[in-house]
Amino acid sequence: MTTGNPISSMPSSAHSSKGLQEQREAMYQRLRDGAMGREIVQDFSDFMDALLIAKFREVIQQGNAKVRANWQQCCLVAMGGYGRRELAPYSDIDVMILTNANQEEISHSISKGVFHHLWDLGFQVGHSVRSIMECLEIGGSDIPACTSLMEARFLEGNAAVFQEFQNIFERRIIKRRAKQFVLDKIEERQREYAKFGGTVFLLEPNIKKSKGGLRDIHLIQWVGQARFGAGTIQELANRGILAFQDYQVLQDAQEFLLRLRAFMHFEANRAQDILTFDDQVRLAETYGLADLPNLLAVEQFMQQYFLHTTGLHDRCMRFLEQQAQEQSWVERMRQWWPNALIEDKFRIENRRLTIPSEKLHGVLESPVWLLRLFEISQEKAVSVDSTILNEISQYLVNIPNEQFHTQEVSGIFRGILNRPGRIGQTLEAMHQASLLEKIVPAFARVRGLMQFNQYHKYTVDEHSLLAVKETERLQEDQGILGEVYRQIPDKDILHLAVLLHDLGKGRPGDHSKIGQEIAHKMADRLELSKNEREVLAYLVFHHLVMSHTAFRRDLNDKKIIMTFARKLKTIEALQKMFILTVADISAVGPEVMTKWKESLLGELYSRTYEAMVEGQESSKTERDESVFQPDERKALIDLIAAQGGATPQADGSLWIDEKLSQLPDWYVASTPIEQIANHLLAIKNLSSRPTYVEGRNNTELGISEFVLITRAQAKPGLIMQVTGVLAALGLEVLNAQIMTLADGTVLDIFSVNDSDGDGESSGYRLREISQEIQTVVQEESTVEQVFERCRRLTFGRQFPTGRRPTEVLLDNEVSDSYTVIDVFADDKPGLLFVLAKTLVQLDLSIHMARIGTRLDQVVDVFYVTTAAGEKIREVTHCQQIRETIQEAVNDFLDEVQ
Repeated sequence: MTTGNPISSMPSSAHSSKGLQEQREAMYQRLRDGAMGREIVQDFSDFMDALLIAKFREVIQQGNAKVRANWQQCCLVAMGGYGRRELAPYSDIDVMILTNANQEEISHSISKGVFHHLWDLGFQVGHSVRSIMECLEIGGSDIPACTSLMEARFLEGNAAVFQEFQNIFERRIIKRRAKQFVLDKIEERQREYAKFGGTVFLLEPNIKKSKGGLRDIHLIQWVGQARFGAGTIQELANRGILAFQDYQVLQDAQEFLLRLRAFMHFEANRAQDILTFDDQVRLAETYGLADLPNLLAVEQFMQQYFLHTTGLHDRCMRFLEQQAQEQSWVERMRQWWPNALIEDKFRIENRRLTIPSEKLHGVLESPVWLLRLFEISQEKAVSVDSTILNEISQYLVNIPNEQFHTQEVSGIFRGILNRPGRIGQTLEAMHQASLLEKIVPAFARVRGLMQFNQYHKYTVDEHSLLAVKETERLQEDQGILGEVYRQIPDKDILHLAVLLHDLGKGRPGDHSKIGQEIAHKMADRLELSKNEREVLAYLVFHHLVMSHTAFRRDLNDKKIIMTFARKLKTIEALQKMFILTVADISAVGPEVMTKWKESLLGELYSRTYEAMVEGQESSKTERDESVFQPDERKALIDLIAAQGGATPQADGSLWIDEKLSQLPDWYVASTPIEQIANHLLAIKNLSSRPTYVEGRNNTELGISEFVLITRAQAKPGLIMQVTGVLAALGLEVLNAQIMTLADGTVLDIFSVNDSDGDGESSGYRLREISQEIQTVVQEESTVEQVFERCRRLTFGRQFPTGRRPTEVLLDNEVSDSYTVIDVFADDKPGLLFVLAKTLVQLDLSIHMARIGTRLDQVVDVFYVTTAAGEKIREVTHCQQIRETIQEAVNDFLDEVQ
């Protein structure tokens, strides 16, 4: 806090909105010309100082006799960010009238003249009028107010009043409550982390309040002021409290963020702290970055952002760990009787693994001892001291990677990878110390590398480390995932594949192919056996194949299962691929791995495993007596009879057997008997009730399902109509199974995700949706009318990279019975309806539809035949279908909403 302010003159024109805008425009131009962010915010603070001082004097001069006589009983004070001289161009401005006693008339006149003027200029004003005693009272009970008062800066008036406040506040509030203040500020910041994102690597971060934002700098300064009376990072560095290297990192990050924030404010013409996708693209251009092969300008820009914010957050955490609290007498006593050395090199102090200063140089010079440090950390379940991590990082800057390519280092690294429990944490610490990239050089390229799409939520390095954590978490899983993970003997190869699977990103070419090359190089460095080398490279190169198969293909098709089994060759490869795929998807972002996806992956794993073990098709894809056991058949007949659905037992049994024989095995095997009974009854009663719609929640999969039973000839293009209704009602269709019986009866099952109900729908909504489907199928309404009624549903905003090309693929090799059409397109509510409608217009029969994702695009997959039930084989016909679909999709996506 300061007690003086240079008073500068200001022309009266600057008091106006026009003068303020001219000042902002001039500063914006300076910023574009290369001015520093710190310079802009300080100059704008000084501009506001002069404006407020001039207004304060004007109010005094124009006040009544009492005001002119007693104005020296108060002063004008800047608070908060304005008090720090960090006033961004459109930030709120916090100002206080401070009095040494109850000066109601004077303070009222001054506050009215000053604050009203700020409002007239368009500022959001945090204002207050307080006596010194009132400041002490609120400072002792309200943490935000205490923080703001701690940053108070004298502007104009009686400096003695401000000095008196400052001295008393320092003595009674800051020094007496320093310990509790620090704890409260740390807790407050933790709440902000929870609110504004629990990671540095957010897609659209708040550059002030997210992890690694400006608020982390402020926290260091607040703690520094409370504990040491040093309220800036420069003061902390000058006094040796903050290491000079850390100060440089913090200063660079602060400058980067201040300049970035100034640009965001100027370009938005308002306070703007959320770094949106649009901002990122625009600022990448402003910063002079250009697209490179496989690395967009915006990805380069965000890599810079994440490098700064990661460094800032790491230093903030280190400072708090080391300086936030005074040592207790017990901790001071321990310094006299330290714990015994571990392997004559390391020691555990304050629940941290550290290196005594006299041993540090020897450890730094030895790659083996450096690896051993992290292995011991893993074994003892303690973190490496942050100061040591920093020392290692600085030392390794000029050390060649080759020094770490030894057999002994490789052995320790493989040991770390083979010990579930703290692998992810250990690798994370090694990454923070810049050691991981010495062993895995490809990791250096992806540090802070953003993936500019709405699918991935984290940078490549963060995603890779998180995937390892997700993998070892399965050690405690009690389901099939945990069972499979625990059966894998060579977990180090699995964990290495998980770590490497995405490291090919950010380079020209297919990242999976580049990843395979990285895997081969790692195999050479670690001296893997021939089999280990092949498995590692295969897993990295094909790490997407299991998800593509599970989410885009019909798992009831035995050809799909056998083709997938032949690709993997061994059960060991299947097990590792299963775990890698689940970990990869789980590490993409919160709630990306759903019960539905997990069930599809589990189904593909189980069917493939069974096929591999038996050397033939899975029994679930064969029709035999085991599909429906005699006791189950009898229970089904009794259920139907009890509901009046069967005549004499024999006739009812024959009719039931006939219908069951026309339904696919997967339906009979996977559908509960009670539901089969309901569906058969609905089929039997179609003459009196021509349309049957049933909505239910599948709690096990976390989705909703809708069953439609009707006559096909009564309503051509049923899937088109149903998907249209579901889209209009805001439901995400995941899968559609179309079953047609010999007499033309249709039994369709639609699996959907309801964003209104966290995947599942409420009972009321199930009935509402079912009614809408029935109304459209019975031609009492149209899909277009449903869309019109449901316009409350809004479309997501366009991603700033623009629309990606629509791609349509036809495949006659995947299935023996159907032509498979894959449509890759930008997502938009109603797209599935448009596709189904187009396929109907092309006179194609849809037998199954499945919807997946590819980064920011959806993948709509259709199993189709001609109206005659045949595959589409003619080249010209395939080309016509491809072009028609592509045109329909592009026209739909180009429509203005």
